[in-house]
Amino acid sequence: MNNKINFLVNEKKDKLIKFTQELISIPSPPGKEDDVRKLIKGEMEHIGFDDITIDAIGNLYGSLGNGSQIIAFDSHMDTVDVGNPENWKHEPFNGKIENEIIYGRGASDQKGGLATTLYALKILTEIGIPDNLQIIFVGSVREEEHEGLNWQHLIEVERIKPDKVILTEPSNLQIAIGQKGRVDLKITTNGISAHGANPDQGINAIYNLLPIIEDIRKLQKNLHIDPLLGKAQISVTAIESSSPNINATPDKAIIYVDRRLVSNESDITAIEQLKNLESFKTIQTRIFIPEYTVQLNSRKKFTFKSYYPSWIMDQKHPFVQQAMGVYREQFQEEPKLKYWPFSTNGAATKGIFNIPTIGFGPGKEEHAHTPEDQVAINQLIKATEFYIRLIRSFTHS
Repeated sequence: MNNKINFLVNEKKDKLIKFTQELISIPSPPGKEDDVRKLIKGEMEHIGFDDITIDAIGNLYGSLGNGSQIIAFDSHMDTVDVGNPENWKHEPFNGKIENEIIYGRGASDQKGGLATTLYALKILTEIGIPDNLQIIFVGSVREEEHEGLNWQHLIEVERIKPDKVILTEPSNLQIAIGQKGRVDLKITTNGISAHGANPDQGINAIYNLLPIIEDIRKLQKNLHIDPLLGKAQISVTAIESSSPNINATPDKAIIYVDRRLVSNESDITAIEQLKNLESFKTIQTRIFIPEYTVQLNSRKKFTFKSYYPSWIMDQKHPFVQQAMGVYREQFQEEPKLKYWPFSTNGAATKGIFNIPTIGFGPGKEEHAHTPEDQVAINQLIKATEFYIRLIRSFTHS
């Protein structure tokens, strides 16, 4: 069977490369995944997926097989924006190949993962889906803005709850078994407006925030270092203010804070930590987690807060051990387990709903979101083979 898998993957190599290039050529920022979703849906129809569905927020999903054990593959369809085009050596929506590497926006994060997953499932329909499995493929939306929102909707609204999840985010062909979490925070303070000619007659709301910003900068140096997930992080990422006009001191100011969470940290502990800073005790502020609403239809809305928990899979968990065994068989070496420093849809599948989740994907995380976005062709091939072998390993489980 292994020889047959190798043969079929290499037989479809050129089509896999072309499909990856096609995906890269289609811009798909969060909330604007329509064109890439259309391409993927066509491929799913060709493969023969059952019950292909586009849900109310735009997730695309379908199933193969009708076994009792449900395995889900998640690949998000959206990418970050290009940024300054002048920083790109290769045109971001061309999918150019140079030295066996495909370049372009989303090559690593994560249209390479999308392509390899679909081609793995295409080959599996030829080899045979294990009788005990139902495989769900999800092309998820809006991950780059609100990771896990997509799966919160799938589980809570669409009532899809798999037994296990494989995330196809870039992992440099390593098995990912955890990630840092994230919480977005807004801190607001009020002042009293005064004419710019007489600023001392008012209270400048921006000045009120300066001690808080400085305390946050100091806090960053002293945050907890987790033995698995690394150092917790905090940073002020934006500031806004309002005033009657440009020549008046501001009567309101807001800072936005990005807080990366490690084990035993949550949205609650992050907020309490800030409230205990000296500046928060002396300056009247309001600190809260922003909430976002997605309109499902004319009557229904889906509201969530911007909190994405960290998660860790036990290395001894049967799913992790199973993936490690497949890795040993394919690569003939000990697997390298890793923990993502960024947040993924696992924040929902494992972090919120406690569904066993692992990650494995082509591409290197250091290329994600950069003008050097790329994926090596040999990693596409190896990831495709790994997904097939992993699914086949469930035959007797």
